[in-house]
Amino acid sequence: GAIGGAGMIVGGAVEGVTQVVRGVAAQPKAFIEPRRGKWWDETEGKWVETNLLKEAEELEKVPKDDKDILGDAEKEANETASEPAPGESKTVKETFYYDVLGIDPTAEPSKIKRQYYVLARKYHPDKVGKDNKEAAEKFKDIAEAYQVLSDPDLRVRYDKDGLEGLSPDRTEAASAMQPKVDPALLFAFLFGSDHFNDYVGRLAMATSAAVADSKKISPKDARNLQKRRCARLAISLAKRLEPWTIEDHDLAKTMWKTEAEELSKASYGSELVHLIGQVYTLAAEIFLGTVDSGIGMPSISAWAKKNGAKLKKNQEKNKNQMETLKAGMTMMQLQAQAQQEMANAKTDEEKKAIEEKVAKTLGAGTLQIMWMTTVVDITNTLQETCQMVLYDKSAAKETRQRRGHGLKALGEIFQQCPKPELEGGDKNAEQLYEEAAFAAMLETMKKKEEASFNASFSH
Repeated sequence: GAIGGAGMIVGGAVEGVTQVVRGVAAQPKAFIEPRRGKWWDETEGKWVETNLLKEAEELEKVPKDDKDILGDAEKEANETASEPAPGESKTVKETFYYDVLGIDPTAEPSKIKRQYYVLARKYHPDKVGKDNKEAAEKFKDIAEAYQVLSDPDLRVRYDKDGLEGLSPDRTEAASAMQPKVDPALLFAFLFGSDHFNDYVGRLAMATSAAVADSKKISPKDARNLQKRRCARLAISLAKRLEPWTIEDHDLAKTMWKTEAEELSKASYGSELVHLIGQVYTLAAEIFLGTVDSGIGMPSISAWAKKNGAKLKKNQEKNKNQMETLKAGMTMMQLQAQAQQEMANAKTDEEKKAIEEKVAKTLGAGTLQIMWMTTVVDITNTLQETCQMVLYDKSAAKETRQRRGHGLKALGEIFQQCPKPELEGGDKNAEQLYEEAAFAAMLETMKKKEEASFNASFSH
């Protein structure tokens, strides 16, 4: 589907940030247009103006849940969730995982993802409460079913041999190992959290899952959904910045700090809070640099150097795991490597240690791909959101400048928000994901700024 495809385009997001050096021989539009209150809309391919009052009026005309666009696709996905694929039949050893998700063994990957999204939201600890043991077990089973059935190799093995085929005591255990993934982390990295709707909206991956990648959603529909998403977030962000714009800085800081702390309490909310803070501060510095000098791009390298320093402190201990992920080892390669190690292992203890290590590495690699997709989606969305707020024609120039300074302060508060102490958390893994998110966010912002500058000479 159009949304799913757009959500999965990660490009070279984790390749790092390279320094951009440009000579300016003339006065490009990247200097002129921002001073006229315009910003470069990369998707539309043109310099645009924003008026949040008019945007609010337009949004009043459409359903808040976007049923006018999504309704038919969601209805079809719901009605056909448990139906077998047309013209197909399949004999499987057992149906436990299929029953957990409420799907037929012939279900296509899009239906598997859709059912996982719907059911995981229903039984998520953030929604039902962390003390609900029955819901916690269902949530765990739902995540486990998704991990197996969404992986083609594991699904084939499960269909042939059932749960026994995934048992670690089988002779071919190394090739049947499942990634070891925290169910809450899996959902957060795929679909975000409902607690963050006012900050990032519904992620592209979540929308894609809700409609089971329906072909009823055209590329034009997908773009309209994204425009509405950004407009709603921009209106919400402008309201959030109001205390700062009327110079009640103490009230603003108190409100924002409280919000950041509450959001961080959600399952793996801290990673999202820090990512939002990074995008806000960088967007603000680019805007303020534009106001001061006519172009904000040089601010990126300075900002990256300053904000990346704290991440480097913990890089060394994560070096080996990061290198494994960067090497792009496939699941099959990792499993083959593990199988060789298992064959050489002399004791059951050694085999168990190898099994746990590989399961953890597979899980990290799986989550890395999901997390990068989410980071790029959030960064693109928030960058556009910030542009709409900072170049809002319905606000006075002085108000827009105050918004810029307020946005920077808000971002810094979010970045500095401490992580809550959670039981069973893997601190090294959390640091690894935060470093990767920083690199992907920075690369995405850099590419959008480059597009704005390059457009100066062609539009």
